[in-house]
Amino acid sequence: MTACSTDGQSTSDNAAASSAAQPSVDVSALDTGPYPTEPRSEFGRATDDQIVQVEGQRMAQFIVVPFEVDRDITNGKLPTSAISSRQNLTVVLGEGTADIPANDELLYGFTTTAATPDSTIREGTSRSLSSMVLRYMTPQAAEDAARQLAQQVASNSNATVTTLPGLPGTHVIRDSGTDGTERLITFTPHDTYVIYEWYQTTTEQQELLEPTVRKAISLQTALIDQFPATPTKDEAAARGITGPTRPIVDQDHVLIYALPYTDEEMSGGKTGLTPQSMRAVYGPRGMAHFSSDPVGTFNSLNDAGSTANAVERSVVYRAATPEQATTLMKSYAANATGEGIDSPPGLPSAVCSTTNTTYTCWVHNDRYVGEIHSDNQQDAYQQASAQYVLFTKADQNDS
Repeated sequence: MTACSTDGQSTSDNAAASSAAQPSVDVSALDTGPYPTEPRSEFGRATDDQIVQVEGQRMAQFIVVPFEVDRDITNGKLPTSAISSRQNLTVVLGEGTADIPANDELLYGFTTTAATPDSTIREGTSRSLSSMVLRYMTPQAAEDAARQLAQQVASNSNATVTTLPGLPGTHVIRDSGTDGTERLITFTPHDTYVIYEWYQTTTEQQELLEPTVRKAISLQTALIDQFPATPTKDEAAARGITGPTRPIVDQDHVLIYALPYTDEEMSGGKTGLTPQSMRAVYGPRGMAHFSSDPVGTFNSLNDAGSTANAVERSVVYRAATPEQATTLMKSYAANATGEGIDSPPGLPSAVCSTTNTTYTCWVHNDRYVGEIHSDNQQDAYQQASAQYVLFTKADQNDS
């Protein structure tokens, strides 16, 4: 996924200016190729197979974006993904961490990773941060998991688990690399959650380790407390909740307007994101985790009042008002990287650009802005045209 970036070459002035106008379009004349032009049916409540994925995606809005901890960490890295099974933990934490006994009660989570810009490597000031929140069935399971995960990670690197003054419940691992790097790794149980922080600096900057990790834990603890997690069966019973509790997939009715991938494309890795992170709806913070410009994305979407944004083959943003959508479209178009190219035939309000490998187009109608990507120009034009037609059939009054 990409989003507006302020680091690259802008598209032409004419292309950027074209987003301001909305000339009449003969929808019937647009070449939409093989793509659907009718909104999908509502998704309904999550099934057994969907619920942990949907909850992990919902959690993304309540995971601190790395730049909120260290303002210079804006270069998104892997792993950044929803966590839908214990097997996902091996990529984040290393060998053996998926198999700890407490993971029998693991529900789901979300992890995000970023680093300072590549230029800081040459300057000797590079820093990286990886954060993750995991939800368990009970507070006791979370406490056990934090301890067991820390012990396994420490064992993998022949390190020792310690604590931090003032944070007695946090399990801490200090590790030095052979490449002149220093790392501070923490596992903090908090209610039914485990908060994981991994912060790396050069040896010359190691005085940043402890205060930065303390800040990360503090911010994340406060933010995850705001997450409206779907109650487990036991939690629902304890609270006297009756009736369905499963989350509604696409409760904001925005994913139904995104161009879809097939299930085969999703599982085959065509999407560029892990399958559990796709076919999703994210808020501004959730979108920022995946963005090439997380600060710009976070600020632009908040300014636009775009609280629900769909991610599948296309990305669909819904602003609070048509005027805010126009501003969002202008921002994305003006800051697009690559070379500006003509709009799709019959769709002069669309803005398109190309790099050496990717064609990108943005379309706008009323409160909706769509972003599509393809390695083929005709395919990009067809996607953009289909997305525009979908927007003409969207509910403009949905909240």
